Amino acid sequence: MSRMFSGEPSSGRESCVASSPFCLTDRVFGSKALLQWTLGLALLGGGVVAAADEKPTDMPNMPPQEELRQDIVDRLNRLQQIGDDELESLEEETPDEQAENSRKALAYYMAGRSYERDKKFREAYEAYQQALKLDASSLSVYRSMIPLAFRLDKTEEAIQLAQKAVELDPNNFELLSQLGIYALRQQDLQGSIDYFQKAVDSQTVDKQSGPYISIMSQLGQLYLSLGDNNKAAEVYETVYRALANPTDYNIDFRTRQALENLRGSKAETFESFGELFLTTDRLDLAEGAFREARKASRKNQEVYSYQLARVLNKRDKNEEALKALQEYFDAGLSDKGRGPYLLLAELLNAQDKADEITPALEKLAEADADNQELQLYLAERYIKNDRLDDAEAIYDKYAEKGAESGDLQLGLLQIYRQREQPEKALEALTKAMLNGANAERLEAELELLAQNEEMADSLIEMAQEKGLDGDKRKLFTEAYLVAKLAMQRKKYEAVIDFYQRAMELRNERQILLTLYQELIQFLMAEEKHDLAVEMLEEAIDNPSLAPVRQAFQLQLIQALAEAEQFDKALEVVKSAQEVSPDSLIWQYQEGWVYYTQQEWEPAVRIFGPLLEKAVEQKNASVEREVRYNLSRALAFAGLAEEAIVLMDQSIEKEPDQLLWLFQKGWLHYFMHDWKPSIETFKALIAREGEATNEVLIRQAKFSLSAAYVQDEQYENGEKVLEEIYEQDPDDIAVCNDLGYLYADQDKNLEQALEMIGKAIEAEPENKAYLDSMGWVLFRLGRYEESLKYLEQAVEDSEEGDAVLWDHLGDCYDKLGAAEKAQEAWKSALKHEQEAQYPDESLIEKLKKKLGEAAE
Repeated sequence: MSRMFSGEPSSGRESCVASSPFCLTDRVFGSKALLQWTLGLALLGGGVVAAADEKPTDMPNMPPQEELRQDIVDRLNRLQQIGDDELESLEEETPDEQAENSRKALAYYMAGRSYERDKKFREAYEAYQQALKLDASSLSVYRSMIPLAFRLDKTEEAIQLAQKAVELDPNNFELLSQLGIYALRQQDLQGSIDYFQKAVDSQTVDKQSGPYISIMSQLGQLYLSLGDNNKAAEVYETVYRALANPTDYNIDFRTRQALENLRGSKAETFESFGELFLTTDRLDLAEGAFREARKASRKNQEVYSYQLARVLNKRDKNEEALKALQEYFDAGLSDKGRGPYLLLAELLNAQDKADEITPALEKLAEADADNQELQLYLAERYIKNDRLDDAEAIYDKYAEKGAESGDLQLGLLQIYRQREQPEKALEALTKAMLNGANAERLEAELELLAQNEEMADSLIEMAQEKGLDGDKRKLFTEAYLVAKLAMQRKKYEAVIDFYQRAMELRNERQILLTLYQELIQFLMAEEKHDLAVEMLEEAIDNPSLAPVRQAFQLQLIQALAEAEQFDKALEVVKSAQEVSPDSLIWQYQEGWVYYTQQEWEPAVRIFGPLLEKAVEQKNASVEREVRYNLSRALAFAGLAEEAIVLMDQSIEKEPDQLLWLFQKGWLHYFMHDWKPSIETFKALIAREGEATNEVLIRQAKFSLSAAYVQDEQYENGEKVLEEIYEQDPDDIAVCNDLGYLYADQDKNLEQALEMIGKAIEAEPENKAYLDSMGWVLFRLGRYEESLKYLEQAVEDSEEGDAVLWDHLGDCYDKLGAAEKAQEAWKSALKHEQEAQYPDESLIEKLKKKLGEAAE
C-alpha cells in the first residue's frame, strides 16, 4: 500500500475532524466558526422542534455495537418512509375529463377577468386559483394572477406562480425579467442574475428593443456589484452600442434618457463605460466611450484628454499619451485627483526617465500652487527621494490651513516612522484613520511599523501608559489601531488590553459585537484557545450583548473543543439547552462535541434521532450538516455500510447536491473498496459542468488518483494528477502527490525532487511533504539527507501513517542502523495492525522485514 496522498483520508483526530481534505463541510457550507455562528443565529428562536430524548446520559452502560447498528438501520428505514410519504400518487385524467376541466377553468378565468374590471381583486384572485386547479398549464391564468398576487401583497405566491409559468414557457422574456426584478428586490443577487441572463438569452426577445437593453443594463450593474468586471463589460458593451448608435435600435425616448443618465449625466455614463472597458482591456471600446463622453460634455472637455492618455498608455504609445496628458495639465484641471500625476510618473518610468518625475511635478506644482492633490503627491515623491524636510514642509503648510486629509496624515506618518518618532507616528496614524485614510494603506503602514520592532514596541508601551481622559472618539481610534499593531507583533495580552479599552470607550452594542468578533477571530486563528475562551465568556456575560449571547455560546463550544476541553464544551451545551430546550441546534452541538473528540458511538446516538427530527420538520440546514457528520461518525464507529445507505438516501433526496456523491466515494475508499470508490469519483467528476463548488471537484480528482494508486492502477493515478499539474504547476498539493508517486515508482526522480521541493518550501512542517522529500532522496541514494526529513515526518507522532515509519526503517537499514530500523518497522506494523481497515499486504511486508532483520 502506498503512503497517504493529499487526497487520501486519515483516521487521526487532526485529519478526520479538523484539517483533512475530506472534511468538506467547512469548504462547502462555510468555515467551522462561520457555520456555527450563522447556523446558530438562523435557528435560535426559529420555532424549531424539541431535541430528541435519546441522549447518551450513561456512557459506561451504552449498548454494544450490534444494538447501535440495529438502531441506525431502523432510523434509516424510517427516514426512507418519511421520503416515500411525501410522494403523492396522481391519477391520470381521461381525455373527456381534461376537456371538461379546461371548459370549467376557462369559465373561472373569465369570471376572474370580470372581477378585476370591477376592482374586486380578492374575488378575482380566488377565481384564478380555481382555474389553475382545473388547468395548471394555462399561461393566460398565470399572466393574470402574477401581478394581482403582488397587488394583494402575496409576494411569495407571486414568485412561485412566475416560476411555474416560466417552466411552461422557458423563453418568456417578460416573465423571466419579472422574476429577475423580484429576486433583486429580495436582495438575491445571484438569483436575479440567473433570471436576467435567461431573459436576455431568450429565443423570442427582440435584441434591438428597449426592454432588452434595459435588462442588459440591470444585468451589468449586478455583475459589477459582484465584482465580475469582465462579465459586466461584456453586457454593458450592448448598452454602450445602443446609446452610441440609437438609430440602430428601437428604444423609446424615455428609456433612452433613463439609460443615458445611469451615472447622472450622459457624459458621466459614457465615461463610466470607458472606465470599465479600460479596466478589462477592451481598448477600442474604451476609446470610443471616452470620445462619446467628450462629445456629450458641456465643460472641461480636456478631462477626456487624460482618459485618452490612459488608453494610449495601455497601447504602449507613450509619446502620444504624454501629449494627451499635457493637454489636461495645460487646462489647469484637478478634476481627476492624483490619477494624472501617477500616470505621468508611469509614462516617464517607461521611458527610463525616472529622474525627471520630481522636476516635472515641481514645475506643475509651481504653476498650480493651490492644487492640494498635486502638492501632496509631490510630498510623497520627496519622501521616496529621502527629502523628508521638503515633504514635511508641504504637509505642515496644509496642516496650518486646517487640512486634515487621510493622505496628508499618512504622509506625515511615513516621515515620523523613518525618523523613529513613535509619539508623532501614533498621532499621525490616529488622525489618518479619523480622516478617512484608505484602509489598505493604513494596514500597509501598520505592517511597516511592526517591522521596526523596537519602535513598534515603544509605541505600544507608550500607548499603554495613557489614560482614558480626553476626546473619546480619538482615544477609541488610537486604542483600536494600537491593538492592530500589537496583533502584528503577536503581543496577545496587549491586543486584549487595547480591545478592552476600545470597548470601554465605545460600548454601543454593534461596536461591541464587532470588536469581540475581531478579537476572538484573531485569538482562534493564533490558536490561543484559552484566551479566546476568556473573551467569549466575557462577551456572554456582557448585558449589552444579551440578544446574541447564544451565538457567542456557539463560538465558545468551538473554542473549548479546539482546546480539547470537551467536558466544559458539553457543560456549555447543557446550559444552553436549559434556556432553549426546543432548539435543535444545541442537540447538534452536543453531537458535534462528541464527534470532535472522536467519541463516535455517542455522536451517532445523538445525530441519528436529530436527523429524523430535522427531516420531519424540514429543517434543511441542520439536516444537511447532520447527514454529513453522521455518515463520517458511522464510518469511524465501524458502521460504514450503514453510512453508505445514508448517502444513497441523501443522493436520492438531493440528486443535485454533489457532496453526497463525494462522501459516498470517500466511504468506499475508507472501506478499501477501491473499485466502487473509483467509479463513484469518476461519476462525480463527469458532472463537473454542473458543479458550483470547484474545491469539491478538485478534491474528487485527488481522491480518484489516490484510489487508482491503491488499486495498483498507477498510470491512471498519474494521469489524473498530471492533468491537474499541467493546469497549475505551482499547486503544492499536486506537486507533492505526483512527486511522491514518481518517487514511489522510482521514476522521474529529479523532477519529483523539484516538485516536492515546492511543497516543502510552502509548508515546511507538513508531515506528508517531509516524508515525500525523504523518500525521493532515499530513491536517489542520498540516505543521510533522506534521514533528516523522514525523522521529522514521524516526530511527535503517537499515531499515524504506518508507511512513514516503514520509510524511516528502510532508511535506517541502508545506513546500517539495524536496531533503529527494527524499532521503526515495529512501529509501522503496530500502526497498521491497529487500523480499522488494515492493509494485509503491508503487514506481510513488514513482518518479512522484521523476520529477515532478526536473522
